[in-house]
Amino acid sequence: MNRFKYSLWAIMATVIVSVVVVQTAQCDIELPKGHEIEIVFSQDVSSKYVAPGELVPIRLNTPIVYGGFTVVEAGAPGSARVKSVTAAGRGGKPGSIVVELLELESDGHYEAEGDKKIMLKAVDGISAEGKGKKLLSWLLIFGLFIKGGQGEIPADQPFKATIAEDIVILMD
Repeated sequence: MNRFKYSLWAIMATVIVSVVVVQTAQCDIELPKGHEIEIVFSQDVSSKYVAPGELVPIRLNTPIVYGGFTVVEAGAPGSARVKSVTAAGRGGKPGSIVVELLELESDGHYEAEGDKKIMLKAVDGISAEGKGKKLLSWLLIFGLFIKGGQGEIPADQPFKATIAEDIVILMD
């Protein structure tokens, strides 16, 4: 009789633990606005080649970890938009570029409530300015033909960003 009681208790405990583990594993996680992440550009971005409004690819550099869970794996793709561009010019005028982050796309890396994307915002802004060559250009007779350097954001240079709005990530 005692063996029966212990067996019954063992079975009940196993069922309860299984239910708790399954429910915990299937919880949703709300990533709050302001959660800091790190992104990189997937390709070099230069004031020589891009135009305002153009989309450029980015990717998540490090995984998004929240509450002890890895919510989004590193490598999740996303996009940024070129806000403004000034090409390098004659007289040593440097080129410049300003980019704003947009979002991370799920692309199998995460699933969000309502199929939303993770909206992003750069922590310190993302911009680059080329080197000017004004002094050199005016010292030389043909100074007007010397161009300044282009504004360039190299691929794989990490940038800090934050999540721009709360989002619920569905966990399996």
